[in-house]
Amino acid sequence: MPYDQHETPYLDAVLRYRATGYTPFHTPGHKLGKGAPAGLRELLGDACLQVDVAMAGGVEDTRESTHLIRLAEDYAAEAWGSDRCWFLVNGSTSGIHALVLTLCGPGDEVIIPRNAHKSMLAGLIFSGAMPVYLEPEVDPLWGIPLTVSTEAAHLALADHPAAKAIFVTSPTYNGLGSDLAAVAAAAHAAGVPFVIDQAWGPHLRFCPELPVDAMTAGADAAVVSTHKLISGITQTSVLMARGERINLARLDSMVAMTQSTSPQVLMYASIDAARRQMATRGAELWRGALEQAAWARDELNKLPGVRCLGEEDLSRHGVASFDPTRLTISSFDLGHSGYELETVLRDDYHIAVEAADPLNVVLNVTYGDAHADIEQLVAAFRDYADRCAGQAGGGSAVCPGLLAHSPAFTRQVLSPREAFFAPSMSLPLAECAARVSAEMVTPYPPGIPVLGPGEAISDEIIAYLQEGAKAGLKVHGPEDRTLRSLRVVA
Repeated sequence: MPYDQHETPYLDAVLRYRATGYTPFHTPGHKLGKGAPAGLRELLGDACLQVDVAMAGGVEDTRESTHLIRLAEDYAAEAWGSDRCWFLVNGSTSGIHALVLTLCGPGDEVIIPRNAHKSMLAGLIFSGAMPVYLEPEVDPLWGIPLTVSTEAAHLALADHPAAKAIFVTSPTYNGLGSDLAAVAAAAHAAGVPFVIDQAWGPHLRFCPELPVDAMTAGADAAVVSTHKLISGITQTSVLMARGERINLARLDSMVAMTQSTSPQVLMYASIDAARRQMATRGAELWRGALEQAAWARDELNKLPGVRCLGEEDLSRHGVASFDPTRLTISSFDLGHSGYELETVLRDDYHIAVEAADPLNVVLNVTYGDAHADIEQLVAAFRDYADRCAGQAGGGSAVCPGLLAHSPAFTRQVLSPREAFFAPSMSLPLAECAARVSAEMVTPYPPGIPVLGPGEAISDEIIAYLQEGAKAGLKVHGPEDRTLRSLRVVA
C-alpha cells in the first residue's frame, strides 16, 4: 500500500514530544534549553532548544528507538524510488563511506571519477580499495570539470572486469550531468553495481523539467544532500539503495558504523519535512525556480564582460544534461577573478554566493528565492558591470592557461590506504619527482586531484603545482597548502 506523502511521521513525533512537556533526565545537558547560556538561547530560541534531544530517550523510548525513524525512511524510499533509505546526519560524506565499505575491501578495484568528492578518497583509505580513475575533461573557458562520458565508463569496465562497483558524480558542482541511463546499462551488463554521488541533485526526482534522477536512471545506490538545495537543515542527507546488486543488510550495518550514535532529532525531522514538501509540491516549486534562474541567466548574459554558464555546454564531451538552477558566473573578462568577484558582491551588494574559484562564482537558485532576490542579484551585476565598463578583455591569461592543461594521471603505486599509513616524510616540492605521494592535492578549480595517496609524482605535476602556487591557486588536502613541500612515502 502506498504511503500518503502528505504525512510526516517523524516530524509529528517531535512536535508531540514538545507539546507533552516531559521532564528530561536524558541528553543533552542543557535540558530543553533551561540550562542554555543566554547567547545560545538568543541564537536558537526556546522552541528549537525544546526539541534538541537525542533520538533514544527523547522522541522515542530507550528500548524502541528505531521505529519512527525507519517509518520516515520508508516514506522517503518511496518518494525517491528506492528499496531502502537511510537518513544521514553526517552529510552525504557518511553515505559515500558506507557505500564504499559495503562494496569494497582491501585490494578490490573500484571505478571512480577523478573529480569525486574527497569523501570518496577517505572511503578508499578506510576500505583499502584500489581506485581506477575516470578522468573528465576540463572546460578551457570555464575551468570546470565536465562529466564522465559513457565511452570512458565502457572502457574502464572492459579493462577492469574484477571491479566491484562504478561510481559517478552527477550532477557536478556546476550542474552538469552524465548520461546516467547509458552508464547504468553498461555497468549492469558487466554485472557491476552503479552508484551515483547525486549530492547536488536532491530535487531532480520531483520535477520533470529537471535532469533525470539517479533511481529513475537505474542506479543501484545514490546519496542526495537534502541540505544543499531542498529544506533539510545543514548536514542532512539521504542514502538510497536497491537490493538487487547491493547487500542492504550489510549497508545498514555500514551506515551505523559511519554515523553518529546520537543523531539530532531536528535534523531527522527536517529531512521528513523536506521529503513531504518535495513529494507533494516539488514540481510546482521547482518550475518557479527554473523560471527565476532562466530570467537571471538571460539578464546576466546581456551585460558586457559578464557571462553565465548555460545549455550550450551540453555539446561538450560527456555532458548529457544541465541543471539550469545552478548559476556559474564569470566576470574574468572584466579583469576580476572569482575570488575578487565574490568579495565585491559580498562587500558592496550584500550578496553571498555558494562558492568562488579563480574564474567564477557559483550561486544556487531554489524555490526559496523570491523574485525580488533575483532582481537584486541582477541589479548588482548591472551596477558592477557599469562600474567596470571599458575593462572587457582585461582578465589575466595565467589561470586559464594553467587550468586548461591539468597534468596527466601517472600511476597508482600503492593503494590510498597503504600510502596513507606508510612512513612518510616532507620534501621540498622540487625534490619530489619519482616519489610516491602520501597525501592528496586537489586544486580548485577544477576540483580534480592532481595527486592522491599512493600515486607517482611526475615532473609535469611538479611544474603544474609550482605554477599554481605562483598564481595563488587554492588547494585542498596537503599539509603545506603553500605547495612549497609535499609529504611523500618514505
